[in-house]
Amino acid sequence: MLTKSAAGLGCLGTALLGLILSAVLLLLTLAVFDGPAAEGGVCRPEAGTGSAPAEYQQDLAEAAEHSGIPVGILAAQIDQESRWDPRAVSPVGAQGLTQFMPATWAQWGNGADPFDPRAAIAAQGRYMKHLRAQVAPLAQNENETIRLTLAAYNAGPGAVRQHQGIPPFQETQQYVQKITTAAGGTGGAGLCDSLGQLTVAGVGVDDYPYREPVGVDGWGHARSIFGHTQRQCTDFVMWRINQSLGWSEDQGDPPFTFAALGVGYGPGQNGAGSWKDILTQAEGVTFHTDDPRPGDIAWWGYDDIGGGYGHVGFVAAVDGDTAIIEHYNLATPNTYSVTRTPAHEVPGYIRLPATTQE
Repeated sequence: MLTKSAAGLGCLGTALLGLILSAVLLLLTLAVFDGPAAEGGVCRPEAGTGSAPAEYQQDLAEAAEHSGIPVGILAAQIDQESRWDPRAVSPVGAQGLTQFMPATWAQWGNGADPFDPRAAIAAQGRYMKHLRAQVAPLAQNENETIRLTLAAYNAGPGAVRQHQGIPPFQETQQYVQKITTAAGGTGGAGLCDSLGQLTVAGVGVDDYPYREPVGVDGWGHARSIFGHTQRQCTDFVMWRINQSLGWSEDQGDPPFTFAALGVGYGPGQNGAGSWKDILTQAEGVTFHTDDPRPGDIAWWGYDDIGGGYGHVGFVAAVDGDTAIIEHYNLATPNTYSVTRTPAHEVPGYIRLPATTQE
């Protein structure tokens, strides 16, 4: 629980204004955490649609429309099956991009060559639609329907019906988990396609580079390239966003700084505690007191946390009613930490337009 007594110094920051980052989804790799992230909130492009060759994007879109399965799921499924090798043949004889067994291909391949990648994707769409119809009565919601459809693709619909859910086969359970994790969950998998080019590789690891001078506490730290005091929460969150945009120092000025946005701040707008009031004036930015989502900025006001400056953290994942948040300068001054915090114990969440999901 984060309270005034449990918190450290809060952190110094500059108010953030005018943040309109359209078409952005914060994409996270969360293997360091136990338990799944909330479905629909995490997207990893390296095994989702970002792994799909450009020439197959239209085929995937058509297969998704036909099957009712999100594009991101279908793409991650192919990545898992064949790593996009249209000539792939498995030890048991599964063939092509989507790894159909010959007997199954004879039924769903419409007479095409199983090594034709476009025909394979079309067959994937037809077969997934068929499997979905068979397992849907067992599901309680759309996300579960997708997971059961994947399980049926791997183990067969009979096994899913027999076990009234994902069969207790390690291969099948891992198959479903790998694909849904890679695609960003189930119901939200399509967000990988339509939102953003961000990817965060270091969540759960203190890879924040602006930590000099070591041993100097508090405001004695130099300003970073982002214009904030190093080793403070505001600088860390801003760095994480620029890192997510794929920026590195050898590319010149970071794309996300107050200077680049032409943003200033006025009296009473110092510190992370000001971020709520200023950010919510920007178009599309919303503030929520519950329902955190990955990519939100966890926010504490001036009076919510020790030090009087407020605090911000980066919501890396949501596990049930727990927010997994990255911090700098929280309970231990000038130090990185990750907390698993009951969502209701955070005063609020600032949601950027691109992280808002239906």
